[in-house]
Amino acid sequence: MSTGLDPRPTQGPVTENAPRAALDANAATALRYMGLGFLLGFLLCAIISGALMWLLRRPIPPAIVLHPPPTPASTPTLPPTATPGPLLVFVSGNVRSPGLVELPAGARVGDALAKAGGLLPDADPALVNQAEIVFDGAQIHVPLPQPQTVTDSSSAMPPAGQPQAGISGDVPPAAGSPSGQGSSPAGGLVNINTASAEALTTLPGIGPVKADAIIANRPYDSVDDLERVTGIGPSTVEKLTPLVTTK
Repeated sequence: MSTGLDPRPTQGPVTENAPRAALDANAATALRYMGLGFLLGFLLCAIISGALMWLLRRPIPPAIVLHPPPTPASTPTLPPTATPGPLLVFVSGNVRSPGLVELPAGARVGDALAKAGGLLPDADPALVNQAEIVFDGAQIHVPLPQPQTVTDSSSAMPPAGQPQAGISGDVPPAAGSPSGQGSSPAGGLVNINTASAEALTTLPGIGPVKADAIIANRPYDSVDDLERVTGIGPSTVEKLTPLVTTK
């Protein structure tokens, strides 16, 4: 048989190298994916390792300790406060019914005068401070009218043996001022340079406001200097002259 009549195809160089090229392409692709897998695995391991190191190096917070609430201290039971008893004072002078009167705690001079029937028509209400608080055992005296035969300031002096106008007596320590100058004793003079506000309010026509004003304008060289106090005029100074002193 002639070779030119052989029907089998002749294999050239290209046909023989095709399978090898396909194998090389597959191997390259496999290597590429394998390298990508290694890279992803390395990155994943690095992230996990960094997270573990961060967790291990983070300081552990101190444990929270719950303390029991403090036990409240026992409150001492205070003894019951005693209710002050009634006050017994003596009202004398120019009132309708002089004598002993019984008053509740915290009563004022005006309450005592009302218990004694009130002032007589010829009594001067400005001679007694009716707003002053009374205390047990006190004497409240309303001066009797005096004859107007003498015009000088000595006419305002109480007659011999007559108590001082207003409230007098031994003030209890709790009711007196720290200096011991609460109400002046009967027949004594009130020093307007050193007396407390409580002592000044025992003077006729002097209430708490005027007493504070007198203290604010100290010192005084004479009783007439009281005229520079707001609300005190010559007539009031004339009434106070026999009852006060500056020394």
